[in-house]
Amino acid sequence: MYGQSPESSAQEHIAAAAPVPAPRQHLLNATLVAGVVLVACVLGILTRPDHQLAAFWPANALLLGLLVRRPALASPVGWAAAALGFIAADLLTGNSLPTTLRLTAANLAGVIAGWLAFRQIRREDRLLQRPLSMLWVLLASAVAAAAATLVGSVTAHLLVHMNLAKAVGIWFSAELVSYVAILPVVLLAPSPRALAREFQQYLLRVRRVPGMWLPLVGLAIAMLLGVVIGGPGAIAFPVPALLWCALAYRLFTTALVTLLLCVWTLIAIANGIIDLGLQGDSALPVISLRIGMALLVVAPLTVAGVNAARNHLLAALNHAADHDSLTGALTRSAFLRRGRRLLQDVAREQAPAVAMMLDIDHFKSVNDRHGHAAGDAVLVAFVQRARGLLREEDMLGRLGGEEFAVLMPATGLHDATLVAERLRSHASHLLALEDGRVLDITVSVGVTLQQPHEDDLPLEVMLKHADDALYRAKAMGRNRVVMDPRLKG
Repeated sequence: MYGQSPESSAQEHIAAAAPVPAPRQHLLNATLVAGVVLVACVLGILTRPDHQLAAFWPANALLLGLLVRRPALASPVGWAAAALGFIAADLLTGNSLPTTLRLTAANLAGVIAGWLAFRQIRREDRLLQRPLSMLWVLLASAVAAAAATLVGSVTAHLLVHMNLAKAVGIWFSAELVSYVAILPVVLLAPSPRALAREFQQYLLRVRRVPGMWLPLVGLAIAMLLGVVIGGPGAIAFPVPALLWCALAYRLFTTALVTLLLCVWTLIAIANGIIDLGLQGDSALPVISLRIGMALLVVAPLTVAGVNAARNHLLAALNHAADHDSLTGALTRSAFLRRGRRLLQDVAREQAPAVAMMLDIDHFKSVNDRHGHAAGDAVLVAFVQRARGLLREEDMLGRLGGEEFAVLMPATGLHDATLVAERLRSHASHLLALEDGRVLDITVSVGVTLQQPHEDDLPLEVMLKHADDALYRAKAMGRNRVVMDPRLKG
């Protein structure tokens, strides 16, 4: 609460690990790629009817997303590992070697084309941070699907004796819907630690706002109606609920929900759970369905991306309005506004609260003798040192030129005295300027306490008491902590 930057994105980068020898790193990368491909292929093969192509094939999209997120994996060793993963999966499930090699060539052709397409897309668009980002992802997915189709449709024609035109439509539509549905989830997925933290935060928000579940409830109702009513329009039933999710949840959550809906719809239709009422054995309804599902995915993710960009902009504007541009501490108006709310929360919990006024001693002489740049450096250094001693729930504000205030909820007098003394001590360390000069800075601190029975004590009155104590500290020689005289005895 004391000047932290808002979250800029649904995604957290993987922390750099300790240096690993190159051969071992190559082996680890190859194992990761081959393992992901093998597991994803097996999952896809499980959806493959006898002598038919898989109903849903996640391997290519997962591999492409992994290579885009971690470019170091797209090395000759990584591509070789991917090929081995594809080959091993097909051989383990009984395919002949010639068929396996043809299918592997088709899969790799699509992934390579998609990887080359994503290299032309800006990082912001890969993370869906701009309004048109999802259209760029759709375009890259179409390129990948087309490349796989050029190679794979011939294989499908030879493998299952499918009409070539039909094979092109079936292959392209299957690849497109897999890429469009899976890629956003892979590209936006946070690290496991960040995912666990986000899940905990989501549960806390649900407890505070039970209505957070409503978009998912609406989506479940739409899915149920699709099963009960059926018909060609069933795939569009969830669209309003998806848009609701896009406005209510984070970008990654929306992408994950959309992927699960897409997988469910394709499997439910393939197994007759959702009856679209289509007659005949023509492949055109299947092709139309898959392309329609791919385009359906674009809408909620575009809305979610626009909403995320809007929220990021609003958060940046609010942060700029509420925080001092030099030090990052809360401005006077923001400190008073947030402080009043904080004291109300403390009063409801019947807990004490501490207010401090802090003033950098002889600050005017620093500006006069060393220049305003040196004065600015002193202010920035003081705030940085103070932040290291305060809790996340504590507030730090800049009320004047060199005058600061601290508000600490649920803090007793003993702990307040310790914190105030640490603030004074750490702020008084020597400060080295860029030009080599060293400044000896000291700070005076005034402290007051609001007892639980004083829950009607306004913040302005608390700050006045702390300010009186601060002036006593200055009168006593500065560089000291003085308690509010009302607390004695």
